[in-house]
Amino acid sequence: MSFFYEMDGARVPIEILARRPALRCRVDDVEYIVEELPGADDGACLLRVNGEDFACWRVIEGGRVHLKLAGRTLSLQPEDPLSGAGGNSGGHELRAEMPGVVVALRCEPGVPVAAGEGLLVIESMKMQITLAAPRAGIIATVHVELNETFQKGALLVALHPEEAS
Repeated sequence: MSFFYEMDGARVPIEILARRPALRCRVDDVEYIVEELPGADDGACLLRVNGEDFACWRVIEGGRVHLKLAGRTLSLQPEDPLSGAGGNSGGHELRAEMPGVVVALRCEPGVPVAAGEGLLVIESMKMQITLAAPRAGIIATVHVELNETFQKGALLVALHPEEAS
């Protein structure tokens, strides 16, 4: 299984080299050794990256892990090699995995989108997170507006059923 992360709308692959005794990975031909250190809770975590310690925030949203690290927000997600995109590739609804507020809308009804394409940006727990299309399709309805708050489980965006896409 491969992984990718999203930062500033760009999708970057991560090559996992080893998982034990610490995570060894390669991003853009640079190798990193990442260890989680004990002592944090409530979404906070301590990471050691190539010997340098970082305090960060972590939020898990379905299959995605969002990290706020060194002033940047990274969204990490495993990629399903059969579907070509991460996440739930068969769904037609994008629901909130946590409460938050919409800070950017990147979609509108009737517009086709690719699997994994960023549809909106939310802010939750002081982190900005891009939520992506669960599959390729056509936007049916956008259920939220810019600056609108929502609760966990709220329907944010719906795609037309697969037969119509």
